This record gives sequence, C-alpha cells and structure tokens, in this order.
Amino acid sequence: MGITSQLLVRRYKSTEEANAKLSRLAQATSWRDDLLSRLAIARSLREPAAPPRVEAARKGKELRGETLFRYGHETQQRHGAQQRHDSQPRRDPAILPWFVALLAEHHGKALQSDEEAFDLILAHWHRGLDLLVTDLDEAKGVVEFIVSLARKAADTAVGATGQGTQPRDVIPALAGHVPGLTVPIGRFKEGEAPFTLTLNDARKHSNCHLAVSGMSGSGKTQLAMQLAASALRAADPATGMIFIDFAKGDVASNQAFVETVGAKVFNLPSTTLPIGPFHLRDYSQDAVVLAAEEKREVYTNLFRNLGPKQEGRLVQAIRTSYKMLAEDPIPAPDFGFVFTVLRDIYEAEGLQPDSLIELFRRLNAYKLFWTRAENSPPISPLHTQRWIVDIHELGGLKEVTAFTLIEQLYHEMRILPESTVDPQSGFRHVRCLLFIDEAQYYLSKKNRFLQGIIREGRSKGFAVVLLCQSPDDFDQSDFDYTEQLEFTFMLACKTEPKAVQRLLGCSPPEARRLATELGKMEPLSGLGRGSGGRDQPIKKFRVVPFFELFPAGRT
Repeated sequence: MGITSQLLVRRYKSTEEANAKLSRLAQATSWRDDLLSRLAIARSLREPAAPPRVEAARKGKELRGETLFRYGHETQQRHGAQQRHDSQPRRDPAILPWFVALLAEHHGKALQSDEEAFDLILAHWHRGLDLLVTDLDEAKGVVEFIVSLARKAADTAVGATGQGTQPRDVIPALAGHVPGLTVPIGRFKEGEAPFTLTLNDARKHSNCHLAVSGMSGSGKTQLAMQLAASALRAADPATGMIFIDFAKGDVASNQAFVETVGAKVFNLPSTTLPIGPFHLRDYSQDAVVLAAEEKREVYTNLFRNLGPKQEGRLVQAIRTSYKMLAEDPIPAPDFGFVFTVLRDIYEAEGLQPDSLIELFRRLNAYKLFWTRAENSPPISPLHTQRWIVDIHELGGLKEVTAFTLIEQLYHEMRILPESTVDPQSGFRHVRCLLFIDEAQYYLSKKNRFLQGIIREGRSKGFAVVLLCQSPDDFDQSDFDYTEQLEFTFMLACKTEPKAVQRLLGCSPPEARRLATELGKMEPLSGLGRGSGGRDQPIKKFRVVPFFELFPAGRT
C-alpha cells in the first residue's frame, strides 16, 4: 500500500489546545472542521521553517484520513435505454496526492515512509491552526480575515517551500492590469492643482526611488506619509510597505496614517519583529559561510570598535551555531543561540567579555526579533507586509535593527523574478515600498543590502524613499546614491551649493542661489522639478502634506 493510501486510513488526532483553536475558527467562519484543517495545513506550508513536532499524547479532535483528504459528491449513473439515474455518494481522493507532493517539496527531500508523512501532516496541521488564529486575531473581523487569506494566496510564498525551490511571483490583484502609482508632490502656485509623479511609469523613469532632504520641521515626514498613502491607495492589495520610523515615532503614532495604509505598528523594544535574522533559504555549507561573512561585514561597518579578532570570533560563533542545528527541525539560530555559542568561545579561550559580547547580550536581552522559543515561524514573505517599525527608543541598537530588516528584505527581493510591466501603459508592478526615515544614519555605514535594493530593485518592483536631514548625506565615497535616485526634492535645510548641484543637477551659479534660498525656506516648502523630471526647470513649490489629503491625519 502506497503512502497516499496509508494516509487515507489513518486517524489524525489533535491536542486539546489545537481543538480549541479549531472550534474557535469554526465558530467564527461557520466552515467545517475538515475544510479548516486542510486550510491550516496549506497555511503552514507557506512558512519556510519546518513545523515543530506534535506531542504524542493528544486528546483533542479526531479526523479520519478519508474525511480530511477526500470529498463527497453525488454521482449519476445511467443504465441502458431506461436512462435510470442512481444517485449514490462517491468519495474521490482528489486532494491528498497534492498535499503529499507539497509536503515533500517543503521537507526538501523525499518522504521515506507513511509514518514520516503522517508526522509532518500533524505538525503542519497544528502549526497552521496557530497561524490561522493569529491571522483571525489580527483581522478586524471575519470578512477581513477571509480577505487576508485570499491576499496570502495571491502573495509570493518566498522561502515557503523547501531548500532549492524557486519562488513564485506575486499575482497582481487585477490580472493583466498594473495600476499607476500617481502621487501629488506640491503646488507651484496657490490654488492650482498639484504636480504629480507616476512612480512606476517604466517608459518615463528608470526606477521608482525617491529622496527628500529637509531639516526637522520642514515637512518631509508629512510629504512621505502622503506619498505612502497616495501610492498604496492606487496600488493593488498585494503591494507591501515597510516604513522604518527612526527619529521620534511620530509616524507610528499617527493613527490616521496607520489606518489609511492598513499597517501593523511595531513599537520596539516593547514588541518583537517576527523576522528571523539568521533564517536562510538554503542551509548548505556555502550558504552558511556566506551568511556568516555578510553578518561580519554588516557588524563591522556598524560598530567600528570591533577588531579583527572579534570579527573572527563572530564568524566562528555563527558558523558553529548553524552546524549545531544542522539536524534540527528549525536549522536557524536566533540571537540567543549565537550569544550562547559566542560566550562559550570566550570562556574556552579564557577571554573576558568585551564589546562584541555586550552587543549580543543586549540584542538577546531586548528580544527584538523572532526567537526559537516561539511557536509561530517568522513572517514570510516580508515584502507583502504593511509595517511601520518604530525604533526611536532603541538607542545604540537602532541601526542594527533596521539593517537586519533591510537585509531580510534584500534576500527576499533577490530571488524574485522581474516584476510585471503592463504592455499597454508601461506601468511596472510595485511589490514593495521601503521608507527610511533619517537615512543619513544608514548611508554612511556602507550597507550593501540597502545599496542592493536601490541598485537591483528597479526591475524587481521595489521602490525606496530616503528621508535625510541634508542633501550632503547622499554623498558617499563607496556608493553614489544620487545616480540611483530618480526623483529628488529638497525642503528647508542648511547645505552647501555643491550638494544642491549634485542632487538637483543644476549649474554652480544656480546651486549657490538655491542653497541660500533653502536656508531661508519656510516649512512645507521645497525645491524640485515638475512632472517632466530633469527636463523641467527647478522651481519652488508648496508640499502637499498628508493632513491636507487625509484631514484626520493632522497632528
């Protein structure tokens, strides 16, 4: 008897806790237990990590395999000339072979026995029920819960299957049609309509990236929120947004903006970001070596006081952590695991704790990211989420938190195919909008992942919006940000003519005049070119703020 046949005659029993969750889902949706159970398994299969094993003693709901994986319908049989119809129930094994194939794909290797497949089904069933209840809790009602499930079905399951699996692309909400993300910027004259930009017009623009410079109080945050709200209002539901709120938490605390863009707010350190800093799509030796070196590079650029020996111990700790978990159902370490391994290395070498140990102690203590103790896996895919991540209270851990988030987004982006371009309109499908507040703190740190999203994101449908205090911040020796930013606007700030010339692309005499004007400019005023881009003259305009288009957003 094959694996499929064996699984059909098995009995699947849940824990009492899982049964309570199944009952809650059934009460909320009025769906049958077998339908919800199949949905739970499918929901779990979207997650990249292996599900935890289920305890042997289970006293909850029991479903027979033929109930869980077969469906019944009336079959009409016609006999001879009498055309007599005998309706009788017939059960068809229509679903189980597909589930077995998906189980094997997620598992990353062939299933050796029906017992192995049975255990995996139980594990995915239980984890899926946890995930569905979480989805239900996060939704504002049953209708939104069902809509969110439909969105997940349309989203790309990046990393949701096993090692070596190619990702599937996001399916735009309107197949064959890509919406134009047209956003207002400002008015050149009082009373006239604002000039607009269609960010994703691939026929006119080389990319969707945008920069806004301006000192505190200049209005750049209001402009950024308006851009996000206007773009997402036009975008299809699968388009995500990650807004990193660095300075004051004023974006995260603006409830009108949060509701307008449909975002989930993470106020760190009081909440945890459900992303795995050490999760990989592939846990081969080469992938682990590369991951350790990437972490070394990022931490060295962020924390310049780390010396060569500390860098070596960091790489050793990360590699050792992966090696220790190679046979574990969850082969990815967390900060706590790496911290423990790192501490053991120091003790074995008779070393006193130093700045590297202190850094990982703090990262572990704050629990900023997913931990191995959690029942739910990290969120995947990340680029379809709509998050506002408030890091303004993290002190010295702001940059490393933001960099970890950007790194995960970059790795996800790299394995996606090119995004769709509507052949009629020339609009490129935008998968994700990444807003980075106070970007000057990142640009000088040589973040290869941010640079990668900016450089490679054009064809992948990723748009980056950088908000800086001064245009001088974009001048970095290792990476020319001004070359990669399609749209640039300058609000009130103190700056040098050279920076104005570089960012706006004007002559030296005009740059001197504009630098003086920027230093005297009132709030919500800026300089830039109109809808025609670099072919238009640079003119002063009044910003269209978020509170103007969305009046409830005035704060």
